[in-house]
Amino acid sequence: MTAALMAGLAAPAEAGEYDDLFRERYDRPQDVGVLGQFVSQAVLVGQYDQAISTLEQHLVKYPRDARAKFNLAKVYANVGSWELTKRNLEDALEIGDLTPEETATAEKLLARTNGALAGFEWTLDATVGVKSTWLDTDEPYPFGSGGNGWRDRQDWNPYVAASGSLRMDLDTPLNDALIWSGGFLAERRYEDINQGSFNPFSGPDFGGTYLHNRGQFALTLDKGIETTAVDSIRVQTGVFAEWRTYNPSVTDVALGTSVRLIVQPSVDTAVYVEGKYANLEQGRNIFADHRFQAGVGTSWRLTHEHSIGIAGKYVTDITNGGTQISENREIELRYSGFLPARPFGSVWTHQVGVAGGDFRGRDAGVLAFFVPDPFKGHYWKADWTHTFQFDGQNSVSIGYEFKRVDFDPSPGFFFFDNDYLTHSVGVSYTKSF
Repeated sequence: MTAALMAGLAAPAEAGEYDDLFRERYDRPQDVGVLGQFVSQAVLVGQYDQAISTLEQHLVKYPRDARAKFNLAKVYANVGSWELTKRNLEDALEIGDLTPEETATAEKLLARTNGALAGFEWTLDATVGVKSTWLDTDEPYPFGSGGNGWRDRQDWNPYVAASGSLRMDLDTPLNDALIWSGGFLAERRYEDINQGSFNPFSGPDFGGTYLHNRGQFALTLDKGIETTAVDSIRVQTGVFAEWRTYNPSVTDVALGTSVRLIVQPSVDTAVYVEGKYANLEQGRNIFADHRFQAGVGTSWRLTHEHSIGIAGKYVTDITNGGTQISENREIELRYSGFLPARPFGSVWTHQVGVAGGDFRGRDAGVLAFFVPDPFKGHYWKADWTHTFQFDGQNSVSIGYEFKRVDFDPSPGFFFFDNDYLTHSVGVSYTKSF
């Protein structure tokens, strides 16, 4: 019986078969292989209650099934039921009928469970990857073919990244918590000193390949609000630090605060509104001194396997004197779901996003004398990311991105056509600890 159950868990059914397996489970209640397939599919589509009830029913008949207890503990961990996670892990380890790999995983999960019961939950991911980006410009170079600036090219961009979080439970009825989160990325890529805007005063050789890095750190208070009208309401307030290097002479440093209101009318629907302010005075060669951001969005889980979301964002940078340096408005539509195939036994998920917006910017450097009015334009972009989750700790992602940017004619003394489009493909590997 145990072998059949574990075979089902190791080879779950294809996405979209949840309802069929649900019916088959009741038609063939003694078939442990069907139960194993149903449990895996229920976890895959987020139906944790059904997975738990199926395993609990199995354990009524087979209370010494260590692997069933181990899998039940993993499901309880997914929903944050740490006491039940701990109880089932300890039982599974005491029975002792696990493989060495399962024993090591159970011991690691037990250590994490003990930390969660003490009020601490943490995540840590490390990623390595590479991107290949093609740039196609409408006007490669205004004054001849020399120089390394604004021109067609293909770049290979290797990168490494890490991200993590630590949640500290404040032991309140509404599960309030302090969340420490952060991330870092280092990437080798080409960048123009003027970031695509041709400036004849900077000389012909104003581009190059640099080691870029960017990162962020945030401390957030996640607080619940009592409600009976909807499923939940939470307010997240915090402080953050962000930085990004464009090239050796330009660094964007943002120190600020944020607030977000999240309303969940049901377990399948969420709506949020957020605002952020950042001081930019610690940056280098960033002409703005302040940044204001606002956003709103909503998401729906349409079925067990499919969900969509839509979001809008507004960002503006200004100087201490009130001069607007840049402005950007964007709206994005995103879909995520499961694909039926299982390459190499993985769970195959994908995300598709399309977005469009407009922008305005003002040159605060030498060129401002010739172009005193803001330049402006619009853009649209799309991306498609596939993730293959092999287990709880290892995944591979493959992605494609497209972006088209069109500048409006400049009102100034002269105008160069900086319209362009980019294509980018990449692959990455992520290890979760």
